[in-house]
Amino acid sequence: MGKAGKRLAKKAAMGFVLLFAAVLFLIRIQYQEYEEKVTAAAQIIRADNQTDTALSVLKGTGTMTMDDAKKILESYGYEDLDANEFGREFLQRSCWIAGGGLVLWLLFLLMLVWEKQKTERERDRMVRKIASILEDVREGRYGPDYYDIFTEEQGGITMLLDEVDSLCSYLEVVTDQAKKEREGVKTLVTDISHQLKTPVAALKSCFEVLTKEDLTSEERQEFESRLSVQLSGLEKLSGILVNISRMETGMIELSLCEGKIFDTILEAVNRIWEKADKKQIEIEMDADPEIESLKIPHDRKWLGEALINVLDNAVKYSPKGSHIFLRAEKRLSFLRIEIQDEGIGIQREEYHKVFQRFYRGDRPEVKKEEGSGIGLYLTRKIIDGHNGIISVNTGKGAKIQGSTFVIQLPYR
Repeated sequence: MGKAGKRLAKKAAMGFVLLFAAVLFLIRIQYQEYEEKVTAAAQIIRADNQTDTALSVLKGTGTMTMDDAKKILESYGYEDLDANEFGREFLQRSCWIAGGGLVLWLLFLLMLVWEKQKTERERDRMVRKIASILEDVREGRYGPDYYDIFTEEQGGITMLLDEVDSLCSYLEVVTDQAKKEREGVKTLVTDISHQLKTPVAALKSCFEVLTKEDLTSEERQEFESRLSVQLSGLEKLSGILVNISRMETGMIELSLCEGKIFDTILEAVNRIWEKADKKQIEIEMDADPEIESLKIPHDRKWLGEALINVLDNAVKYSPKGSHIFLRAEKRLSFLRIEIQDEGIGIQREEYHKVFQRFYRGDRPEVKKEEGSGIGLYLTRKIIDGHNGIISVNTGKGAKIQGSTFVIQLPYR
């Protein structure tokens, strides 16, 4: 039995139960009326003064049970229901009620069968109509205009067409998304080519110079040093590009596990400490006491990478002998991490741009430092993967404005 048959049987059973209960209720009312008549008649038969007894029955003051009434009637030969007029009337009415209930149930059953057949015919008609639409969808010929052809349809066909309309809208979104992804890949390839062009050109120049035989030992050592620096930068750039590519294609999946966030922050600070120490930059940490034992879901490796990227930028663009302040505060539903430096700062119109891929800005202070503009982009991707947010603003009122990066991570 299919789903439609099961639904039909369930409705039929429910209808039968309801009608059966109604029939029993009506028969019970008829039986109560029969009991009242029989009891009144038995009172009159038993009384010596029938006039007084009849008046007491009419006034409702007479008392007699049904068992007493049956005994009196049996003594006069009225033992069965059909032996007296009241009983025959009760039986007749009960048969009419039971028969009427059965007829109503049969009519209800026929109506259910007719509705089922109508639904099946409608479904077949819908399948035939939708088949042509799906054929258009498979061929790529879909759009909102196809729906106008079937606007005269009502009920199930309209509902199903709504579903197909939703499917086609989804396909349109997927198609647009695929186009955007293709454009994104083209842009990524162009950006990578642009980023690799400068170090590769520098490496080529160094190699060409080193092949000359008339170089002095000092000149050769200088170009070898330059070659080493370019190779190191190229290696770092390729590593970051690989990480971005793997993350965007889903090859890197963040594993959010409950862990002490303070340990992750401290490890990131320790990894950047040597670079800061070379510039005599002091990193000061200020964390709420309860944060040392606070556990939140995070990927220790990748969140540490994100914090290192922000700290590395703070060290890179801060002057010698300055300070970097790292604050961790426990809020109601999230952890707030601030990394503030005393560096060159970021212009307001660049707040949203610094997290874009390969963006570095045009300021001379930025251009003179090595970088690819990928670190903060990767940081944003990692923070997004932790269901958190990252933002930046520039401090006010200080001699050196600096920048403040704010990271918010939810507890759950």
